[in-house]
Amino acid sequence: MRRWTLGLVILSVVLLSAVMAQQFTFNLIENFENDNGALNSSKWWHFGDVRAEVMRNPSTEARDLVAESCGEYSLHLAGSAKNWYVGGVGTELGIDASKYSRIQIDIYGHNNFSGKLVIELYDDDNHNWTIETDSQNNYLPLYDDKWVAEVLIQGEGLTRVSIPFSAFRLANSGVGNGIWDPKQIDSSGGLLKLQLVAIADKSDSKVDFSVDNILLTY
Repeated sequence: MRRWTLGLVILSVVLLSAVMAQQFTFNLIENFENDNGALNSSKWWHFGDVRAEVMRNPSTEARDLVAESCGEYSLHLAGSAKNWYVGGVGTELGIDASKYSRIQIDIYGHNNFSGKLVIELYDDDNHNWTIETDSQNNYLPLYDDKWVAEVLIQGEGLTRVSIPFSAFRLANSGVGNGIWDPKQIDSSGGLLKLQLVAIADKSDSKVDFSVDNILLTY
């Protein structure tokens, strides 16, 4: 009887460990720690009038677990708006994101400037590992879905934001299949591209914030 009980306990521990390991699995897109304080231009591009620089994170006086997990560097985004729009950065992904349910990002705000961060995700609907865009129509995808979510930039300090994919809305209806399907199957590249776009709170205002620890998780 004791052997059966011990066996059940061991099995329960193994199963629990497996579930916990799965729940804590993530896909790190970027933490800006590996480029010696410079933005990797071969991985990231920037557009509009935004200034994108990898900078040292500010120190904090009080203990802050989010700040402690951010490492030494983050990506600083700043610039002046033209009709609210400032610009942003983007990177190619090409990953199977079907086993994840949300995107997480740390944002360091500034008390003098607010605004919002628009997160754009692009999945591959025509199964060619490429996002073809229309240069005459704000570079919207011609054949694939573009999904967006907006995050308000808070004041001074770090804010950890975790957004479920279910909260993203389709920004180009009638182009792709209109279904969130970032799975690499049948020659599809899955989740192909990420863009972060800065929008000011006034038509002629400024933005000034940093982003760090961009990852996909459960």
